[in-house]
Amino acid sequence: MVVYGAGAIGSLVGARLHEAGVSVQLIGRKAQVNAIRANGLQVKGLQELHVVQLPATTSLDGPADIILLTVKSQDVQDACLGIAQKNSDATVVTMQNGVRSDREAADILGRGRIVGCVLNISATYLEPGVVEQNTREFFQVGAPFPEAAARVDSVVGLLSPALRAEIAPDIARARWTKLMANLNNAIMAITGLPIGKALRHPGLARLSIATIREGVRTAQLGGFGLDQSRRARTFRLMSTLPMSLSYLTFRKRLAGNFPADSTYGPSTLQSLIRGSSSELDYLNGEIVKLGEQIGRPTPYNTGLLEEGQGVFATGRNLSPEELLRHFKF
Repeated sequence: MVVYGAGAIGSLVGARLHEAGVSVQLIGRKAQVNAIRANGLQVKGLQELHVVQLPATTSLDGPADIILLTVKSQDVQDACLGIAQKNSDATVVTMQNGVRSDREAADILGRGRIVGCVLNISATYLEPGVVEQNTREFFQVGAPFPEAAARVDSVVGLLSPALRAEIAPDIARARWTKLMANLNNAIMAITGLPIGKALRHPGLARLSIATIREGVRTAQLGGFGLDQSRRARTFRLMSTLPMSLSYLTFRKRLAGNFPADSTYGPSTLQSLIRGSSSELDYLNGEIVKLGEQIGRPTPYNTGLLEEGQGVFATGRNLSPEELLRHFKF
């Protein structure tokens, strides 16, 4: 089994599977691979730090029956083009944020090879060779296309001994639900604040709720529903209550499991800090694009997308006050 993309999530998943007895090979960038080869992968778990010795390389080489694709959303097409060069029928499991990865992978590799997986977990790439798991995991696995339905059980069977995973009856709805949570990533990337601090700021909390409300309504009007999870029910209620009542009801829940002194920043902020490219086109950009298609304004997601792109271009974060000047509630 191959984990293609040894960042925070990929390295953590690879380590957990390796410890469960699965034969794993990590594929990652040179700095990460060199550090793992030299010192092993240091995994900071929820309660302990330990070192995992597992194979790592910079390119896909040799056979694989299942490839866990853990690159960022903006790198899916390039990764799939590399996978396509191998004479293989390996199942490719898309593990990205956003809602496009299944379709983009299938366009290159074929619909029958693609199994979708929504990752409900927070992890941090601290430095080459060191990753941290910040929350407990819950993986939702499903077939984005009927042609791949027979492959889902083997993926769940692979993951389940090491990670909490279950079959999602509608993986597309699960992806749209996760997208609503990821719309907040832009706020942390723009301000540079960790999630526990950012979403306790009254103004940023209001912006977060307004952005999710706009995302849910746009998705529904565009024909894309959320799943039946507790989180989805919260998002739907958030979108139907008046803004003032939504703020009073949900502002204390936004930071989730992250206390005020937590240093965790989501994947978009981690990419900014490392000088990597932005995934915001696949998050807030998805709502903006859909809004344009159906003729619905999306001022909150548009504003966050534009400000986030500016921060990635300049490397200069905005204070909460500077960011909030661009929005009306």
